[in-house]
Amino acid sequence: MTRRAEPRTDLRAANDGARALPLGPRVEAILEVAYRARRSVLLEGPTGIGKSELVGAVAKKLGIAHVVLDLSLLEPPDLVGLPSIEAGRTRYALPRFLPEDGAGILMLEELNRAERYIQQPALQLLTARRLHEYVLPPGWVVFAAINPETGEYQVTPLDAALRARFLEVPVRADRASWLAWASAHDVHPAVVSLARSHERIFADAPPRSFTYASDVLKSMKPQELSDATLLRDVLAGYLPMVWVEALLPLAGKGTAAAAPLELDVRALLARYDPKGAEAATLERWKREGRTDRLDELVARLAGILGGPECGVLAAQKELSLGALEALLADLPGDHRERLQDALGGNATACVLLDVRPEDVVTNYGASSAMKRVDAWKAAPGKHHRIALLATAVRAHVLQPHVAAELRKSNAQRLSLGHFLLQIGERWGFPLAEALQKVGVTPIRP
Repeated sequence: MTRRAEPRTDLRAANDGARALPLGPRVEAILEVAYRARRSVLLEGPTGIGKSELVGAVAKKLGIAHVVLDLSLLEPPDLVGLPSIEAGRTRYALPRFLPEDGAGILMLEELNRAERYIQQPALQLLTARRLHEYVLPPGWVVFAAINPETGEYQVTPLDAALRARFLEVPVRADRASWLAWASAHDVHPAVVSLARSHERIFADAPPRSFTYASDVLKSMKPQELSDATLLRDVLAGYLPMVWVEALLPLAGKGTAAAAPLELDVRALLARYDPKGAEAATLERWKREGRTDRLDELVARLAGILGGPECGVLAAQKELSLGALEALLADLPGDHRERLQDALGGNATACVLLDVRPEDVVTNYGASSAMKRVDAWKAAPGKHHRIALLATAVRAHVLQPHVAAELRKSNAQRLSLGHFLLQIGERWGFPLAEALQKVGVTPIRP
């Protein structure tokens, strides 16, 4: 019988919690490697954070099939097949979900919430790639998802010897990755706004609960959205009261419920074409004086560019600096500057640049990086790159080991002096403040 796991107090449990990876691009990369190596993966993390969805996204990216099986709902014949006697031998009729050819990922959900009589054949499939005479095709790999053995879930613990056969990946909910997903899956604007504003939003409720709350909000009529009592009662069915109260003013009538735009905001960031249909729509809005549409578009873009999901979109190749800069060129100046400011101060977006902080603190005065920054200064449409590089350098120097090295190196402090002199107070002031904070004095050239 499934039982509540005893809290794990050993060193391994502590290490698992400490090394839990954000459920996003880093975990995707691990799963891709595991698939190529045909190694079984054990994803361990709280319920409702999107483990299965991430595996599905990896399968889609790799162009392979994806089959999900919830083990907690199965009886033994559902997995191993019904036995029959043929020529005096026992044969098993294979379940239809077991692949016979092709390539894909077979995802086993709730492995440690299944009964032992289901766990045993599932583990044989995971570790030996076979069930009785059935052999998993070479193009397939089996992944499994489990909940932590911390006492918070009704689970059947896996022993250490069995765990050692898997590529174990402890995972946790990641706000940035969820926001990147949410903006592509029509999550209610009020829920997105709440998640952008609170770093610890998933500490009390998993992402799935906020997605369910979004579904309910989208189904409500305007008069229902204006009824605070009804809103509170509905949302409390999914969320802790502290988050219900935070969501109420955002979800109320007339708030965060702008009419759908004609333009796909995510598509603009990934592949805006100045000669395409999106550019024609923008031009029509400007010609017709549709400042409301332009304001709404820029507000949504600024939320993404200034939010934590920006770096995730960049890592997933769903945000192109070239596409963004083509879009900026077609926007009025005040809107362009707002988006440049949003992006320039976002440390998660620094991956977009091809100049690294290390390039700034090493022989900067005679480097190609310095010439590149000069070119950005001469092009107003690229000023956000300077701000972004300054933001990246600021984050770099605030690392204790980097600051300690800078304090000992005149050459590096001279490089920083060249950089600050070049970018001026407009972009350099936050960096200068950071250097003062860690006790590093740039040397003026």
